[in-house]
Amino acid sequence: MVPVPIFLLLLAATLRADAIDDYLRREIELRTIPGLALAVVRGEAIEERYYGLANVETPAPVGEGSVFAIASLDKQLTAAGVLEAAELGRLALDDAVSKWVEIDLPGVTLRHLLSHTSGLPDEVAGSFEGRAFSDYTTAQLLATVRALAPLAPPGHRFHYSDAGLFLAQLATEAAAGEPWWEFVRRELFAPAGMTSVVSLSPSALVPGRVAPYTFDREGRLVRDRRLDVDFGPLYSDLGMTVGDFARWLAALDRSAPLAAASVAEMAAPVRLADGRAAGEAFQWSRYGLGVGLEDLLGEKMVLHSGHSGVGFARFPARRLAVVVFTNLEHPMGSDPVSLAIAVAGLLEPELALDRLPETDGETALVERFAAAYGELLAGRPALDRYAAAFRSTAWEGAGGLAGRAGRLGALVRFALVRSATLDDEPAPLFRATHERATVYLRFSLAADGGVTRLVWWHL
Repeated sequence: MVPVPIFLLLLAATLRADAIDDYLRREIELRTIPGLALAVVRGEAIEERYYGLANVETPAPVGEGSVFAIASLDKQLTAAGVLEAAELGRLALDDAVSKWVEIDLPGVTLRHLLSHTSGLPDEVAGSFEGRAFSDYTTAQLLATVRALAPLAPPGHRFHYSDAGLFLAQLATEAAAGEPWWEFVRRELFAPAGMTSVVSLSPSALVPGRVAPYTFDREGRLVRDRRLDVDFGPLYSDLGMTVGDFARWLAALDRSAPLAAASVAEMAAPVRLADGRAAGEAFQWSRYGLGVGLEDLLGEKMVLHSGHSGVGFARFPARRLAVVVFTNLEHPMGSDPVSLAIAVAGLLEPELALDRLPETDGETALVERFAAAYGELLAGRPALDRYAAAFRSTAWEGAGGLAGRAGRLGALVRFALVRSATLDDEPAPLFRATHERATVYLRFSLAADGGVTRLVWWHL
């Protein structure tokens, strides 16, 4: 691991002495996060805090005008664009994609695209010998997607796919009769009070642009070159300040610009053709339209993360949302959704996972899932532990934890902290205490004991 960088020493000037700052200061150091912006939304009130450096080389601090790449947080904005076009009578969620985009995808609807149930692989940009090009046009991206072979019939499987969201943007353009950017700026961003939203083309001069970082194989902090690719005017990464994304979440609570029915549609669990809820084994286990869905200690939570190190957790019943933007790649352990959940617990004790006491007894249950956790950390889940319908999901999701294992440190203790029921199934919650981190895992169990649902948070 690289020695503590000089930029961490600059944090002291930006940190306030309270529980949230104490927590974030510790986690920023443990996770080696160069810079972080926090926004807490309570109804219409928004509080922002800034930590560390937006650019390690200069060094430039994170501040109110820092523009972060929001990566997959744009999926709910893409979904919102489709929903707004539907409200205006321009299209319908259950329209065939081929009605709006010249592509042969029998049975695939806009709803399938937004919920990752289209069956399309997660590929948009073509490559040569495994290497991406530096620039793409929209036509080139569409040509790549047209050539994809579906992995499953539409509606039969959840498979995360950027290809689907790209097609949804194209469909919105066609239905609106104008460029996607013009439509969403006028209909969504302006009414929500969002003024910083930009397309982060690598060649564009963007004031306040935050530099992205990751780690190399030796654990050294390096620039994240994933954001160096220009995907054209439509699909390039969106950038914005943490305050503007917070204003978006506040706008959802007041049903403007989207109507309350559209907001509810976005946050409703999507069902597969066999009636099962669509989802994955990740920091959320259910999915709506562009957002992850989860239960936190009995409360509904809407959440999502972005590869660049950004995420949020929203609690509609409390009109509370926490947004965490970092400039450390999410798979490298920045885990912004988990940081947001921890901050929510500091604000609302009923949401605090660290206050849960260990449960005595249940030795066999603890041993069983301690073994399952070890398999996940190794990236090799024993599939006979999982219900048949969940096995491919568990296998695909194992890599998320395995990729973080080296940064968590050795496992010190594994304990049951909550026995509860979720969707009429037992759903035990466990705390895995590592040398440098704490991970919470919840498994849902079918009547025969097979795991039907898995979610984890690195707090």
